[in-house]
Amino acid sequence: MFVDISEILMKKGQSVTFDISKDLSSDDYKPNINKFLSPVKVEGTVTNVDGKFELKAKGSVNVLLSCSRCLKDIEQELLFDIDEIYTNTGNEEEAETFNGSIIELSSVVRRSILFSLPMKVVCSEDCKGLCPVCGKDLNEGECNCDTSYINPKFESLRSLFKCDEEV
Repeated sequence: MFVDISEILMKKGQSVTFDISKDLSSDDYKPNINKFLSPVKVEGTVTNVDGKFELKAKGSVNVLLSCSRCLKDIEQELLFDIDEIYTNTGNEEEAETFNGSIIELSSVVRRSILFSLPMKVVCSEDCKGLCPVCGKDLNEGECNCDTSYINPKFESLRSLFKCDEEV
């Protein structure tokens, strides 16, 4: 993903707009994204601000994610904003750098997609998840596993909660 800024390279205050679409199905975003269902679309402007280039853009992509409780696939649209400063001098600490008259957007788009991912994805608020013993999807029905077993490594924590005392 590239933006050609040759038109505004020496013209302070000038802007160039762009609208880019790229298929990311071959890119590896594992383990966060199972599959890209649509190309990523990014549109915005690059403005020459006193020799620094300010990029403001909006992007979107449809992806397939896994439910954090039951591991079912969930289709979700990710929306993200990009607000970056680019420089070709390398003197700015907070700025991305570029050479020539082409700004390469792949790394900032990749980062923006990862930042836009939800912390926890669930297929529904009442998702029951998987049985910790046999792995059966509890949304499809109960299993006959004994889930009262406590790992001996965590037995000392039980005393902190005083589970055995009656109230």
